Amino acid sequence: MSNIDYILTAEFHIDKGPSIVHQYPHSLPGIKNLYFLPELMLPDQIHKRNEDYTLFLLHRNATSGEFQYLYDRTTCESNPYFMYTIVNNQKNDDFKRGSRIKSISIVTQLPYFKNFKPLLMICLDSYFNDNNLNVLKELYRALNDKDFNISGGANGSDSVSIIKKLLITSILDLPINDKIYYDEEFRNRLLGIGGDDWVNQDLFIRKDLSYNSIVSFNKMNIPVKIPLLKLPDTIGDYLNPTDLNFKPNLINILNAKLTSTILNHELTIYGLQTPPIIILINAILTGKRIIFLSYENSSGYIIDHILLVLKIVTGGGILSGILTNYNVFPMIDVSKIDLLEECDSFIAGTINPFFKQNDKLWDLMYDLDSNEFILSSQLPSISTEFKNSIISEDAKFLSNLQLSLFNYNDDLTTIQLIFRRHINEVIRILLSSKNFNNNLAPTNRDLILLLDGIGYYWTSDTNKLLEISCYQSISKKFQDLLYNEKLIYNLLLPNLANELNLMIDLHYHLQSLNNLTSSNKINEREIWFNILKFLISGKSLEIFLLVTYLIPPNSSTSLQSSSAHGGNLTIFDKNKGIELLLLNLFNQDDQVKSNIIMILQELQDNFLCGWCLDKFLKSNLIYEIAFHDLLE
Repeated sequence: MSNIDYILTAEFHIDKGPSIVHQYPHSLPGIKNLYFLPELMLPDQIHKRNEDYTLFLLHRNATSGEFQYLYDRTTCESNPYFMYTIVNNQKNDDFKRGSRIKSISIVTQLPYFKNFKPLLMICLDSYFNDNNLNVLKELYRALNDKDFNISGGANGSDSVSIIKKLLITSILDLPINDKIYYDEEFRNRLLGIGGDDWVNQDLFIRKDLSYNSIVSFNKMNIPVKIPLLKLPDTIGDYLNPTDLNFKPNLINILNAKLTSTILNHELTIYGLQTPPIIILINAILTGKRIIFLSYENSSGYIIDHILLVLKIVTGGGILSGILTNYNVFPMIDVSKIDLLEECDSFIAGTINPFFKQNDKLWDLMYDLDSNEFILSSQLPSISTEFKNSIISEDAKFLSNLQLSLFNYNDDLTTIQLIFRRHINEVIRILLSSKNFNNNLAPTNRDLILLLDGIGYYWTSDTNKLLEISCYQSISKKFQDLLYNEKLIYNLLLPNLANELNLMIDLHYHLQSLNNLTSSNKINEREIWFNILKFLISGKSLEIFLLVTYLIPPNSSTSLQSSSAHGGNLTIFDKNKGIELLLLNLFNQDDQVKSNIIMILQELQDNFLCGWCLDKFLKSNLIYEIAFHDLLE
């Protein structure tokens, strides 16, 4: 696979409008049907600013090889192509409007396309004056001469299981950076890199858990950052986000206001006081048509907000299918209304205020200029306001997110773990009424459930009734999207079976143990025994360790206690599940303690889980002493 497949350039003439000038190495297949490409490569209002960027997704027909704008899962390749465009506006009084506007685009399947921006800017600057095709040829060659493949296999890091990818990108509290940087053998095992004889001379590891490659172009050596892992539906680098706009844009969403008085069962679940970020998440989980609008800001500003929302809702690989089945149009204009009308669900960005006055085209609009959310008058609505009490998961999510953003000033990976946990918990709530139906994960295997208890864990039947009723209408729509394969939940219970086809909902049972009270009759011995029975291999051990990271704290107060540690989250604040395991080294039941010891020994035998466990034990002397005393 090429790093980039095509390079295109476009320019704007006041008399002729936008047009494509060059396509290299040849015309884009299907270009005749993509007549609107020049308009999207030169977004509205570009004459107001010196530079901008835009993005849209193309889908390739697997039979004809032609590109198209709408995804069709019966005919298209499974992964989208990204058309990433840098636009430049050079002031020149010799031209009408006093400027010349040109753009350069690359078509690539690499989701870290933004890392090519310095190269594209240099290329566009060299190309600008005389439209020299040789400059484009040089860039194409320079990028495709490099091998950005991390492992020796044909699929690179795609050979790493989704469980291991989620686990690696959840380990935020250990010095794993140094371990991966200095220990090549450990790194190779972690990433599934082949034999000792495989070496990629084009890549070198960085301390921040990414690779660098040096691309020689225009007599310069330009560094290009290559992410350690690729996660489904994740644009950019989930492990080490570098977008400077990440936090300001997230704060924008948290501070947004709901201005419409429309009430909808699936969106305004807490009445007109429903937090906009909850409305936005619910809108995607129920397949709504969503528009992001800004007339005053750049197309790049709009697209950055869309990419942030994708990062929130996908949870970095927890939920996928959005980039294809959902229809994502990062930038669109009024000439593409016919395309929008073909879609039951979409997320689109626009600079044109026409859309705001035509709410037949959308269900939810986010006006970025006024920082307001607006519900369409066409949505099914109810006549009087209803107010559910906010469910505990939504309350924890909002509280933890605000604490992390404003109190601790945590790094972006910690914030992303909060996204990941919340999306996982919400999906478990939405699937609980269906008891994690196996039909959602087609399989030919006869799976055996080791222990009853599946789905989201509620501390009481009263809470369960209240919270299920709050999310009841959302649950039905989400399950429809899941059954129709428009969305994919990668942690469905059947996907987490071990090699012996044994299943146990680790998440459910660990949360039940975490909420153990005198009135809560739970057989601890049975739970720990069945967890031990499940842990037969590296796969099941990694599933277990991942689940311990995905369990959120019982409340935000457990995070607030971290102020005693200088405001930084402790190793166990970030992993309540593993702390629960280690606490049971002091259980009064000797049978439970015996099972805990055997679980810890199983974890020790796995190179990744064992390394993590060692760091957990060394971070708390009491646990380390208890473990070694019981071993002896």
